[in-house]
Amino acid sequence: MSQGASQNPVLIFVVILALIVIFRIRRVIYGTRVSVARAVLYSIYYVGFASLFVAFSYFEGVSESYFPFYALTFALAVVLAYSLAGTRLNFWRQPDGTLYSKGGLLIYIIYIVGLIARIAIGYIFIGPSAFTFTYPPAVTLSQTGIVATIFTDLLLVFGAGMLFGRNMRMLKRYFAIKNGKEQLTQQEYVRGNEGTSMPS
Repeated sequence: MSQGASQNPVLIFVVILALIVIFRIRRVIYGTRVSVARAVLYSIYYVGFASLFVAFSYFEGVSESYFPFYALTFALAVVLAYSLAGTRLNFWRQPDGTLYSKGGLLIYIIYIVGLIARIAIGYIFIGPSAFTFTYPPAVTLSQTGIVATIFTDLLLVFGAGMLFGRNMRMLKRYFAIKNGKEQLTQQEYVRGNEGTSMPS
């Protein structure tokens, strides 16, 4: 009875995560209306969620001396994604004048892979209690668990940085187009409108 009760939060957590992942992939593929508030909130969500896992890694036995590597990985990922997104994001304008955007699916997949890997490692080496986010943790990681956690933490942080950089590039282009400093190309307009059949 207690085992089933302890696994229920894990199941709920995984189901909610799966729904969010499906929803966001759908948006990235088909496009969505560009919203500054939404872009900022999702960026905070991506980084905050990764930070939560990294914070609990320290409590579970990972040395805080790895923090500079996490910070460096995040910074490099932001710069890389900001550069890559310049050629992977498509914008188009709807008849009512609203701007839509899509693209950067690979960047989003990297974050998803990192998140799933981090969740899997937590479940393998700690169990369902890894997702109760209580302090102090019920279990301390073994040496193998620490190495696996560091690796998946870095992957998750890299993914969070990539998404942050993608969103920053998206907002830069959005403001440039909106303020008339950049014009949409005909090719970009055609590519974008291939996905406008799905509502945002």
